[in-house]
Amino acid sequence: MEKQDLTPFLVAGASGLVGRALVGRMLADEGGPGVVAVVRRPLGIGDARLTEVVTDFGQVASARVPPVGTAFCALGTTMAKARSEAAFRAVDLDAVAAFAGLARRAGAKRFLLVSALGADPRSRVFYNRVKGEAEEAVKGAGFEGLAVLRPSLLLGDRQESRPAETVAVVASSLFSWAMAGPLARWKPVPAESVAAAMLAVAGGVLEGVRIVENDEIHRLAA
Repeated sequence: MEKQDLTPFLVAGASGLVGRALVGRMLADEGGPGVVAVVRRPLGIGDARLTEVVTDFGQVASARVPPVGTAFCALGTTMAKARSEAAFRAVDLDAVAAFAGLARRAGAKRFLLVSALGADPRSRVFYNRVKGEAEEAVKGAGFEGLAVLRPSLLLGDRQESRPAETVAVVASSLFSWAMAGPLARWKPVPAESVAAAMLAVAGGVLEGVRIVENDEIHRLAA
C-alpha cells in the first residue's frame, strides 16, 4: 500500500469564499496533511494543524513558509472592491504570480488555481483577460502538475456585501434548472463544490496542465 504524502498543503485566499471551504475540508480530514495558509489577517481557526503566515498581498513573494507539497490558490477580488484596474491586477494577477513563485521555492510540485469561466489572455473583457494572464503566469512557474479550475458564478455566504452579485445569484438560481447540456458550463456553482473539485483533482494523478471547466467542476464535486 502506497504511503500517503503528508507534506503540508499551501493555500492562498483562505479568507475568501472558495478558500474558506477548501481549508475547512482540509482540516476536517484528520488524517490528511497539515495546512499552511498565507493570509492578510488571522482566520480565527483554532486548529493545531493550521499554520498561518500573515502578510500583505504585495509582500507575498517574500513570505517565509515551510516546505510544502501541493499549493492551492484561491486569490481574487472584484472591481467594486479594488476600485481600479491597477488594484484589481495587483491581486488577481500579480499576487497570484507571486504566490506561484513562493510555492515553487517552498518545494511544491503541483499547483491548483481558481480562475474563472471565460478566462483568456486575449479577451477584450478586462476581467477575463486578467484571469487568462494569471493562468499563463502560473503555467510559466514550472510546476510538474497544474490544474486550472474555471468556475461560473460562485454561490455561498460571503463575508462582505456584493449587491450586484447577489442580484445575479438570485436571477441565475431561478433559471439554473434550465442550464443543462451546452448551457451547463454557465450554471452557478457553490464554492463548496469548487473546493471539493480541487481536492478531488489533487487526490489523483496531476501531470502537465489540466483545465477543469465549470461543468466538470459540478461532476467532480458530485
